[in-house]
Amino acid sequence: MNQHICRTAMAVALSLWAAAAMGQSKPETITVPLSRPGDPVSLEIDLISARIEVIGEDRKDAQFAITMGSGERKIKTPSGVRSLTGGGGSFSVDERDNKIEIDSDSHMTKVTIVARVPRRTDLDLSTVNDGEIIVRDITGTLELENANGPITATNISGSVIAETLNDNISITFAGVNTSGATALTSLNGDITVALPPNVGAEFRIDSAEGEIESDYELDVKASKPTVERSEGRRGASVRVEDVVVATVNGGGPVIKMKTLNGNVRIGRPK
Repeated sequence: MNQHICRTAMAVALSLWAAAAMGQSKPETITVPLSRPGDPVSLEIDLISARIEVIGEDRKDAQFAITMGSGERKIKTPSGVRSLTGGGGSFSVDERDNKIEIDSDSHMTKVTIVARVPRRTDLDLSTVNDGEIIVRDITGTLELENANGPITATNISGSVIAETLNDNISITFAGVNTSGATALTSLNGDITVALPPNVGAEFRIDSAEGEIESDYELDVKASKPTVERSEGRRGASVRVEDVVVATVNGGGPVIKMKTLNGNVRIGRPK
């Protein structure tokens, strides 16, 4: 109980300290101890406007370099009008039982976060406006959502759910999780997946208006719509899917890629 109270107080203190310290051009760095050093970690960041970069390292804590934009505001007094700097808002970092959550009450202020975390970390990252999500050297389950910006992840071992509306998705795998789902979706952007030469996978590609290009020879299956039907006490649901199915290196975990107006590329790691 005392440990829990201590960690909660630390999160509140960081929030208050950040509110006073931000508004500067240089980032403020915070190191967060973990409840169970050496065990897997989960990190959740959900911000309206943010550039989020997460780097996996051999470490037993987590470090965050956070910069909040000061915005463009002015103050008017009897002596005249002056531009304001600082006072961009506040953020909080809360760690409980190896789960770290970062939040901000400054919805109109762009935040830049560079997070350095243990390599075995599950990620849930989300941003909406004028943002970017970058991840590298992570082993875990990744859920990445960026409504109006790109998503880039390199040297990933695990599964990835990535969604964006108006930009590109690029994922470079070191290994693909055989139990987790991987699905990449972009309405108007290109999707690129890079796999090591010895990794097998099955691709299910839905590219309505775009082209498909691969550095590997693919075993393309005959096109055949699949029907999924589920029934329950409250009714039934039927889903018909007609996609390109292709395997590399004999097949393996399923990687779904869907884009309406973009291209799909399957390549090799650089």
